[in-house]
Amino acid sequence: MKRWVLLLGRGGTVLLTIGLALLLVSLIPSAQLATSAGSTAIPPEWVQDVDVETILTPQQGLQITIAANGTLDVYILEVSSHVLYEWVGDDFLNVSDLEEFLEANPSSIGWHGEVRNGTITHEYVPTKVTNATLVFSNPSSEYVPVDYEVSKTSRIAPGMKVRNLAQWAIPIGVVLALPWFVQMWKKRRGSGT
Repeated sequence: MKRWVLLLGRGGTVLLTIGLALLLVSLIPSAQLATSAGSTAIPPEWVQDVDVETILTPQQGLQITIAANGTLDVYILEVSSHVLYEWVGDDFLNVSDLEEFLEANPSSIGWHGEVRNGTITHEYVPTKVTNATLVFSNPSSEYVPVDYEVSKTSRIAPGMKVRNLAQWAIPIGVVLALPWFVQMWKKRRGSGT
């Protein structure tokens, strides 16, 4: 019995230590690799992609800040812009072309947000290695002025995956190590040291 308590206790402390280390790694903020910013005006019922096309991994992401004076749909598509334009068969996109593409390829939507006379900020981190294209869609009947800033970020480890592992490892480690800690405490208390 003592060997099992010792074995489980040591295994639990190792799991607890690993969980705490993973939690600390997940809290390290991301570093900005490159930033681009710009302003544009999106014509009515028109779509415009932003020239930030890049390949992302689970350790890399995009930090976007978008300010618009009107209603604007924002997408991060997990395809290159060439795929989008080849699918449409034209060099220009309107809102209905984009909607048709998204209906035919729903898995290509990495993120979708909407701006209504204001500013949004979002950090997108993919779950797999993928292309990323930022697309603005103006569903209104008026021009929408847009200011945007896009930063490519890098992390030491995929934050949510590492945090989830830590959330499981820490409680399991505590449960496994608790009998060993109690046994050690009783032993020290009984010996008077």
